[in-house]
Amino acid sequence: MSAPTILVAGLGRCGSSLVMQMLAAAGVPTVGQYPDFEVTDVAKLLPGDPCRWLEHAVGKAVKVIDPHRGRPPAGPDYHTIWLRRDVNEQAKSMLKLIGLPDTRENRRQWSASVRRDMAPARRAVLASHGHGRPMLELTFEQLVIDPETTAREIADYVGRDLDHAAMAACVVSRSPRCLPYLLEVSLIAGVRAA
Repeated sequence: MSAPTILVAGLGRCGSSLVMQMLAAAGVPTVGQYPDFEVTDVAKLLPGDPCRWLEHAVGKAVKVIDPHRGRPPAGPDYHTIWLRRDVNEQAKSMLKLIGLPDTRENRRQWSASVRRDMAPARRAVLASHGHGRPMLELTFEQLVIDPETTAREIADYVGRDLDHAAMAACVVSRSPRCLPYLLEVSLIAGVRAA
């Protein structure tokens, strides 16, 4: 019997890439590539053939952003990690990612969007999750403030003997507040330099 598929889900800029990095560092097979694990192939499969999606994802960790816009097929063997973040910090990070100015009005609109989409996104991932096993719900703030404890929580939840130290080492020591730059760019540069 293969290991369960791990869904790492939430709205954009919630910490899903970081959790995927942690799982990959511990040896969990993943769909997508470091550092962001964004996968156009999986996104294309979401509204399509559920058998093809499951075939591509079974036993691996898969990042699912905005699940209310394209949710994975219902699966009895998902272990789902749901992520959320302080709404205002998430909105600031979204603005930074797409290159919009961090004005009061832009932040107000994007914060409202996150608040509006949170419940439908969570319901969509719960509908896929299916089998009654509770989701592991984490915050971005937990990830960056206490990576060691969070790594143990993730390992306990997915039921695998994972290297907690390797997982925690993925977390760049920082404040949970939105950084003035995209951390992913630094991570990509570090990979290329290695």
